[in-house]
Amino acid sequence: MASYSASANLYNVEVVAVPDGLGLESYGSAIDESGNVAGDTKTGTDGIPFRDEAPFGLDNTFIYQDFDDIESYCYRQLGYNSCENWATRQWKGINDSGGLEREREAYYWGYTANAKGFSNGAQLFTTEPSQDYQPGGGSWVADSNNVVINKFSVDGEVMGTTSSGYYNFGNYGLAFRERGFVGTTILPPATTFNGETVSTIVTQMGRTMAFDSFSYGGATYIVGSASVAPFDYGDSDKDYNGRDVGKCFSGDAPIADPGAEDYCQNFAFSTKGFIWSSDGSTGVSVAPWSTSDTGATRDQKSYMSSVRGAVVPDSTLIANEDGSAADPTAYEGKPVLVGYNTLRDDNNLLMQAAVYYPNDGLDLTQDDQWTSKFIARAYVEDDGDYIYANTRATDINNNLMVIGESKRSGFYPENGAAANRIFVADANADSPSATYLSETGESIFFTGSGGEAKAVNNYNEMVGIIDAETAREYNGKQRRHRGFINPYDFDVGTHATRRALFQNRAWWLDDLTNDDDASGNNNQYRIIAASDINDKGEIAATALYCAGGYDNTGHNAYCDGGTGTEEIVAVKLVPTVDLNSPDATATITPRSVEQEAIERQGGSIAPWMLGLLGLVGLRRRYKK
Repeated sequence: MASYSASANLYNVEVVAVPDGLGLESYGSAIDESGNVAGDTKTGTDGIPFRDEAPFGLDNTFIYQDFDDIESYCYRQLGYNSCENWATRQWKGINDSGGLEREREAYYWGYTANAKGFSNGAQLFTTEPSQDYQPGGGSWVADSNNVVINKFSVDGEVMGTTSSGYYNFGNYGLAFRERGFVGTTILPPATTFNGETVSTIVTQMGRTMAFDSFSYGGATYIVGSASVAPFDYGDSDKDYNGRDVGKCFSGDAPIADPGAEDYCQNFAFSTKGFIWSSDGSTGVSVAPWSTSDTGATRDQKSYMSSVRGAVVPDSTLIANEDGSAADPTAYEGKPVLVGYNTLRDDNNLLMQAAVYYPNDGLDLTQDDQWTSKFIARAYVEDDGDYIYANTRATDINNNLMVIGESKRSGFYPENGAAANRIFVADANADSPSATYLSETGESIFFTGSGGEAKAVNNYNEMVGIIDAETAREYNGKQRRHRGFINPYDFDVGTHATRRALFQNRAWWLDDLTNDDDASGNNNQYRIIAASDINDKGEIAATALYCAGGYDNTGHNAYCDGGTGTEEIVAVKLVPTVDLNSPDATATITPRSVEQEAIERQGGSIAPWMLGLLGLVGLRRRYKK
């Protein structure tokens, strides 16, 4: 009876079980249809994000090597007035953990993992991730591999990315910085490129990422990205601290054991969108780069592409609201993929949001069985100006609703910010085009607002991260962020009664968890990110936690008068009503905005700042 009665709030907050001591902060990253949540923990900053094929999603030249490079990136592309402090945290880490410097010097210093994955209360990849290549013949160093979680596969397996960890042979060698995984299976790089066997350094040190999956022809496939060719190793700008990356090759051939040398630790690659069988035994590229070039690099830059979302449209999966069958799309029963691809513009290689459509006679044993189409209004270049740094689609649902982000160029800020603009597009259209949420007129998506489009379920309910204040970022401070949900009114698959529970609009999730009870469980949390959502409406999220509750139910209420310690914790948001019931009702009471200073004090400042560092969408294409 409770699920059909009125509720004072639409979501309850549940803490996700995380193994003791796994990290200082935990993040809810993925949720399956049964409500299981997986995530990752951090003890410091990433330095360079673990989920980007090119550093910060923009550096396809791979020249971001040290503190000065990171600081320059901040000044040029984020514009904060505190870039020295921001760059110091990314370089040095926090709490003696994380940071790019520890990776760059790991060959001599050794390394302890910063990011660790978990699911069902257990840590993932506590043993050696790969035994195919062991730099220097050394022994694997336990607790030296970073792990992040991206999604659950259609088979219910956890998917994400792990590093190889380090091998001790007197010094410490890294085999690979990223390899995608599903369950316990590591996904390998490409074995062929342009019909020829790839360089051995690709198979030894090449990187992969796993982002989504689909079922087709009775089999499960994993999609993401894979290294196919070396980057331009003759470019001295890629050298770190005088370590000549060109020495990784002797003539035209790679040296036999590159991972055992200090100058090869940061070796990188050109990447293609990729698809693997679920056991990782076979893998093929998804589509060509959008260019006539046959090589993998141009003007020191690498061609890049990636698949971030996948769906096989099934009109019987979710019926229309009146119970009738939905109209099948033109791609009924065929896998449609989204992500980004490279468009060559003279010597500039532009990474742009794309939909990958299956070719006739689709053969998943062969390369390049999809054709990519760039999403209009998400082009990097607009009338001769590089308005966006880069753009990418991040997810797609059964209705072929696409979500994504366009990073505003640091040279063309909008309303005081060079932010990620969140968009929606329709892959049913012959020429998909982006509609930006800031154009919808909803107050939480104001002009110049930035965020991340993380996931969309089959009811067109999208979740992610959005700016929670309008303060100027360019020549100002970094904005605060909050998790959001938007029950988008898409042309296909929108259920009016379900959307009506949200009052037909987008919300900060904090408003939907407000039960107006300062002493209640929900008032202990403020939702700063939403990463995934299932069809029941359950959400994998991340929250600030104040034990015992905030001083009041307001958005920016203090934790114990500003002296309490806020933690960052993985949470699951559970609807208080059956969202599909025609009799369900809920009363949404938006949180008040207290007129008090928003700065946290005392013990709360370190977790708050560290959490922000992991939640900003940082994407800018480097233009040499």
